Amino acid sequence: MNNALPIAILLVEDSPTARFHAQVCLKKGLSGKYSVREADSLASALVALDETKVDLVLLDLNLPDSHGLETFRKLAHASGNAAIVIISGDTDERTAVSAVRLGAQDYIVKGDDFTPELLGRTVHFAVERNARHLLEKELASVRHDLELADTIQQRLYPRNESQFPNVSLAGRCSSATQNGGDFYDYITRFDGSLMVVIGDVSGHGIGPAMMMVESRAFVRALASTQMTLGEIITQVNRLLADDMQQQLFVTLFVASFNAEGTELSYCSAGHPGYLVKSDGCVVRLETDNPPLGINPKEQFCECCAHQFERGDLLALFTDGISEATCDHQDFLGDRRVVEEVVMGRNLPATRILDSVFMLAQNFNGNAIQHDDRTAVIVKTQSSGC
Repeated sequence: MNNALPIAILLVEDSPTARFHAQVCLKKGLSGKYSVREADSLASALVALDETKVDLVLLDLNLPDSHGLETFRKLAHASGNAAIVIISGDTDERTAVSAVRLGAQDYIVKGDDFTPELLGRTVHFAVERNARHLLEKELASVRHDLELADTIQQRLYPRNESQFPNVSLAGRCSSATQNGGDFYDYITRFDGSLMVVIGDVSGHGIGPAMMMVESRAFVRALASTQMTLGEIITQVNRLLADDMQQQLFVTLFVASFNAEGTELSYCSAGHPGYLVKSDGCVVRLETDNPPLGINPKEQFCECCAHQFERGDLLALFTDGISEATCDHQDFLGDRRVVEEVVMGRNLPATRILDSVFMLAQNFNGNAIQHDDRTAVIVKTQSSGC
């Protein structure tokens, strides 16, 4: 409860004497600011609730036009999120207890024990408990929404099984929070070529997660056209720049394999890729283009094709892996990740992927994971793949 704000109270009591006593007790028992509106029947109370937002209802269950728990049910339905305290006669205490079980915050029995101190304390506690209850409900709703968003987001990630000839695919995303900003995708295009995409939206939480979904949707929609790789990323950049307005940005790497899976071309937006040849040589694939969403006029070009030969592999990973750290001073770094890939280059793609994530986890130690981790391994089909 915020004591700087007055407590808005609705006093529902048909007895003028009881209303006067309650007003006196409120004046003496409440230390903070408050306001009181009176009602002497259920009908007048419903009108008051329709006209005024209240924090607390002091309710006599037996009114000229309503009696017992039915009075509570109707007031509770109409009062929204207000706390309700029952004012009960000696013979109505059992009914008051039942009302508490149904959701009333508390009850007070009329008589000698109905004192300013008791009423003041009851009002304060009722408002505070109700505020905590409403906050818990809101948090539960937010948690449910986040869990639902996470479930939907997980369904967007592709399965590692691929019908694409001559290559095996392995990808994984481990979010630092419930909703991540990393993504990866595999898309078969009109000409039979395969697009492999990895992206990283700046920041963490629901905002970047929403931009992740939008980025993925733009790439997928434009990939269904006959646009070139450079044209696709140029258009995605323009669309994202309009929405992000330089508040966020997306690093992106898109690889394209021809229909036979023997040639690799790519387009990069501030995100490198690593072509690991069968003999262990590494070619860093990158361009001078910045991340998406920064310059809406940026032109992205498709880089020339590389031979993707038996035993070769493409390794893609986000900075959540390369920047794994246990002390925020020593970071894993791209070099050590690539070395891990090179050492395991003869393993199946899924095994290489496992080793990359294990490397980051071990380097991170017991520290909290602060960034999403995503990696994709594309490997030519051969024995052991």
